[in-house]
Amino acid sequence: MVRQECTEDDEDALLPLFLDLSSRLVVIFGGGAVGQRKAELFSRYGPVRVCSLDFSEGLLELAAKRSDRMETIRCDLNAGLSHHLQGAFLAVPATGDSSLNQAIEEECKARGILVNRVEGRGEVVVPSILRRGTVSIAISTQIPALSRYLRLRLEEQLGENISEMARLLSSIRQESKARIPLQRDRAAAIRRILEDREVWRLLDLSYEKAYIRARSHIRPDERDSLDAGDPPQGLDRRD
Repeated sequence: MVRQECTEDDEDALLPLFLDLSSRLVVIFGGGAVGQRKAELFSRYGPVRVCSLDFSEGLLELAAKRSDRMETIRCDLNAGLSHHLQGAFLAVPATGDSSLNQAIEEECKARGILVNRVEGRGEVVVPSILRRGTVSIAISTQIPALSRYLRLRLEEQLGENISEMARLLSSIRQESKARIPLQRDRAAAIRRILEDREVWRLLDLSYEKAYIRARSHIRPDERDSLDAGDPPQGLDRRD
């Protein structure tokens, strides 16, 4: 397999993906502020190994707090990298030495290990992430400040009820499979719910009422129950 180097002008070379890192080792080289920031991020999702001659106090505190999935190895990186890269899925060269970072990246590429650069854009780019319950939105631009700005704007516009909508739709989908035979009709019902402003409004007030309103799109006879404020018989009360 031939690796193609990404350039800043070649946006089409990047494919946005969500990765399960729960069993994938990330190795970070460098124990300073940048290494600490990367360790804070990646150790949320899976095992992390940080290799450095010295470590910041904050990084050591983080390693102690997340000892079940994070380890620190004190070593001279100029003495060799092979042992530290064993089992690595992704590596982050985050030392204060650009030439050493480059050497680490070249070693990783020779071993088929993905690399997340801290200097310039490489083959793995960590986006700005917005999370609301089971909803995850990733934003990436060439300008980190712009990515952060867009994330903050989305946070303002989407509000908190986007996670409740995801919860509601998950329940509705299960019921619609039993009531609507054709997939295209089920998809149309979901679209109607998403386009129904009253469902969104009710989510700010009562999940139960929003659920009843949404359910009426697959069970039209339930609109009267919503107006009366009484859930139909058999409704799974959640709040």
